[in-house]
Amino acid sequence: MKRIFALVLSFAVLFSCLLLPAGAMFDPTPVYQVQAQSAYIVNTDTNIIVYDKDSAKQVPAGGLTKYMTVALLLTNYADHLDDTFQMPFAISDYVYNTNNADMRSNETFTYREAVYAMLTRNANEAAMGLAYTLSGGDLAGWVSQMNTLSQRIGTTGSTWTDACGIDSGNVTCAVDMYLILRYLMSFDAFAEISGAPTFTMPAKEKHRSSSILVSQNAALSKSSGGKYYRSAMQGGMCDVTAFKNDSGRQSYVSWANKDGATYIFCVMQSPDTCDDFGYANRRPALCETVKLMDWVFDSFSIQAALDTDLTLAEIPVKYSSDTSSLQLYPADSMMTLLPSTGDGSVTQKYFHLPDAVSAPIQQGDVVGTVELKLAGETIGVVDLIAGQDVSLNPLLFTVARFREFLGSLYLKVVITLSIISSTRCAAASRASCLKKPMHTPRTASRVSRTRRSRTTSARPERSSAESLRACARWGCCRPAAGRSTCSTAPHSRVWPIYRQFFLRFHRWQGCLEA
Repeated sequence: MKRIFALVLSFAVLFSCLLLPAGAMFDPTPVYQVQAQSAYIVNTDTNIIVYDKDSAKQVPAGGLTKYMTVALLLTNYADHLDDTFQMPFAISDYVYNTNNADMRSNETFTYREAVYAMLTRNANEAAMGLAYTLSGGDLAGWVSQMNTLSQRIGTTGSTWTDACGIDSGNVTCAVDMYLILRYLMSFDAFAEISGAPTFTMPAKEKHRSSSILVSQNAALSKSSGGKYYRSAMQGGMCDVTAFKNDSGRQSYVSWANKDGATYIFCVMQSPDTCDDFGYANRRPALCETVKLMDWVFDSFSIQAALDTDLTLAEIPVKYSSDTSSLQLYPADSMMTLLPSTGDGSVTQKYFHLPDAVSAPIQQGDVVGTVELKLAGETIGVVDLIAGQDVSLNPLLFTVARFREFLGSLYLKVVITLSIISSTRCAAASRASCLKKPMHTPRTASRVSRTRRSRTTSARPERSSAESLRACARWGCCRPAAGRSTCSTAPHSRVWPIYRQFFLRFHRWQGCLEA
């Protein structure tokens, strides 16, 4: 259960660090010119990339491969580090002349002792012996698990071909090593072991007395580190040992903490000529690392970017008689990485707010956000909250909503459609009247009169008063005072013919009005 919890916690930490800005914020060139092929420096407290130089460039992994072996071991056996194993004879030829901790075949070691040997002495026999034992002799299967875990951690430019780094097929890049180291830092055992300047290996079957393993990370030792020593150094590993009579390039991956700020440094493939400390054993990547470390801790510090007691913005308020504007405050001070010589005023603030806010409002309500940028990179986003309660005025609210309704698109559409409908109805009425004949010739056939008679008898009779009103309505004649019939003879003659037209049109008009 503890192992599962540790694994879940480790990936939670890892995923939180994947949400990083796209580019580096600062450049150490005015202080130090980086000679490594690639480099990557990240502040782990804020996930801010401080420096980035070709961090995705693929380089030989060498001894850094052991970080991946340790990661796989801690992922599966974090609760069993005190279990023991015998160093297998089968790996002797593979690690011949590179057994930096002198761990001999058939000697018994704990997993923890093997990790100490890997992280302090870069011991190939410790890595291969553990891998051979835990995989049941299936080294290819162990390497496959290393690659699978590496991909789960998030690496995209790394390939692992053995457990210790002897094989030249092991390749990685600065950003991948950052992800792997950050994953390892989530294990307490790793942080403790990696930060040890020395380790006392107990006596073994072929060693009558204990032996002291001195870390190759000279920056950890105040007594023997010389110019490399930095009290802020917490742990690290190189891909190859120091250069003395030979030349080449070296990579170094480490982390440091000072005044509560933690950084990961990945310096890859530094030329041996860049070590100007003057020692016989040249450690070029470590030399560049400690110089970059000095630059970082001298130049930056974790500070509050905002003051929660100061108004950051104001916004208009609608529907309230209490106030016409609302003061907004940052929800938190947002501790972030800033130049040591400056404060939060060096950041650029970009507000994301509505045009106005509507009452009622409660103190502490989130109204918008403010985005903070430094050197063109976003360093954080903070909520802006209301600084006071604002009550609603019902009268102002009602008047405002009524005005909104009068100016609404809905009302304009309804009025427009009504006008169009009335115009079309009037036009249709006039067209219907014009199409009907005013008189029927006396020579109409008996058949036509019979049809009109049948049509007329099928409809309900209309009173003379109704007929007169309909006639007057449509302008056929004017009724005389006190009379119930039309005042003109022509209408008396034509009414029986057109009565059906008036009845039908009147009913149609009634349907429209309904």
